[in-house]
Amino acid sequence: MAMLDTFKDLSGRIHIDGALRKGSGSDGCDAIDPATEEVNGQLAFTSVSEVDEAVAIAKAAQPAWARMNGLAKSEELHEVARRFRELSPKLAEALTREMGKPYKESADEVEWTATAFDYYAEASRHEAGKVVGPVTDGDMHIVTKHPLGVVGIILPFNFPYVLFGWEAGAALGTGNTVILKPSENTTFSSLLMMECFSHLPKGVVQCIPGAIETGKALVGHDDVDGIAFTGSIGGGQAVAQTCAKTFKRALIEASGNDPFLVMPSSDMSMATQGAVFGAYLNCGQVCAAAERFYVHNDV
Repeated sequence: MAMLDTFKDLSGRIHIDGALRKGSGSDGCDAIDPATEEVNGQLAFTSVSEVDEAVAIAKAAQPAWARMNGLAKSEELHEVARRFRELSPKLAEALTREMGKPYKESADEVEWTATAFDYYAEASRHEAGKVVGPVTDGDMHIVTKHPLGVVGIILPFNFPYVLFGWEAGAALGTGNTVILKPSENTTFSSLLMMECFSHLPKGVVQCIPGAIETGKALVGHDDVDGIAFTGSIGGGQAVAQTCAKTFKRALIEASGNDPFLVMPSSDMSMATQGAVFGAYLNCGQVCAAAERFYVHNDV
């Protein structure tokens, strides 16, 4: 029951400038438990004016975050990872109640997310640039890397923690600020996840729940410098078209139709276990799920 009380507290909330607050948008929907079909709470969809506010806050916070030295940012991201592990029981239960995956898989996802932030904490610290040997006498070439600015992240329901870890970890580690537009089906889990970032400066990470209109406002905003999108083919095409108009950087993953090959040299015990795992992990709701099976005639 404690988690249901948490969902009640998160109902109608958005996360801007380091704090949860009531959303002012008039649109929203019920959050439904997929196992029981009971209502966990109500979601508020972030209005266009609130999107503008979140972007302005992120833009103002970004220069100071980018100026922080690589070691300090690395330590901050390691702290994010530590908090994910500390909050794992709470985060995993929220995801199971909201998205429906078994608790074991939810807990695994929390750990994968912590590992992602640990990875990017070190990768970003060591990838600030390099000196390239001369290709012409007397020349010296220096490569420096700079953040884009404000990065919007739009995610689906199937892996809301780890997909955010992969994309936000890289963005934050290189000095960007991040605004998350979560799936309507995992909004409470995403808002709860913001506890893992509460030690960061205000405005570095924000979460704006919503549906299509909220996503459109984020993607098309002039002060959003990059978009990371994971979702449907149609959604990915719409994001790509909007970003193309201003040559805005876009990272788009729109699922797949992945083949599973079984050759005569296969270990059949391993192949059968791999086939079941590949097809049915997370009820098959995985972008890299095995969807087409090709089995050699000799097998």
